[in-house]
Amino acid sequence: MDIQLLSLLYWASLIFQGSKHPVLAESEESSIYLLPYREDYSAIVFSTGEYSKLIQSLQVLRILGVEYLAFSPTPPNEMIRNTLRYYNVELIPTNDSVSASLYTTLASFIAISEIYKSSLNIRGKRLFEHGREGFTVTVKSFIEKYSDVIEASLSKPITAITSTRFLEGAGILLSHVLRSIGVEAVYLPVEEALTYNKPLLGVFLSSEERLRREFKTQKGSNLYELVLNVEPLEGIVYTVILSYVLYKLVKQ
Repeated sequence: MDIQLLSLLYWASLIFQGSKHPVLAESEESSIYLLPYREDYSAIVFSTGEYSKLIQSLQVLRILGVEYLAFSPTPPNEMIRNTLRYYNVELIPTNDSVSASLYTTLASFIAISEIYKSSLNIRGKRLFEHGREGFTVTVKSFIEKYSDVIEASLSKPITAITSTRFLEGAGILLSHVLRSIGVEAVYLPVEEALTYNKPLLGVFLSSEERLRREFKTQKGSNLYELVLNVEPLEGIVYTVILSYVLYKLVKQ
């Protein structure tokens, strides 16, 4: 469930610093296939519970002398907690993967908005203002606007979630939340969803209107939509917030 956080950082880097070439990869494959063969880089590592993979990645980074930031929910096992502290892992005060995803996504967005506040003119400034507010001003109206769409979708026989690559991480989290509350939903990329014959929920940004219309035309029936009229990077955050609210409401 860490993919939405890494996706946010990945896209922010591409948008605001096009000269950089970030790599988004699972921690274990990074340790084996990527980290030993790259030069002059730093790393951000995050896990929502696969502590052995996290520790393996950190061991490789330490051996290679690579600077890194690492985050993890607080593990229930004291020995693992001590090991993570040894590797300077920032422990998140929860062991709930959905809460941890919300926590780190919001923290990362606030950091991104501060770093890039002077970039891309008004766009960077707007992101900074929302990051500084911590979404406290906008999130209530957002939930009121879109929660009905989610509830209506849940009343349908949804069996899959789809989105563009931009919202893939957040879509994967949403499908995980739906499964945790008893809805058997998988995540499918748009390309695979075109040939999927069962009911699915498409999550799109309003800026993806042309692609959404083309997908809807080709897909035909069995498609329900959640269209987010927000700034693209904020769309990742808001989808995570919606997932968290849905998770908490059903779990109460």
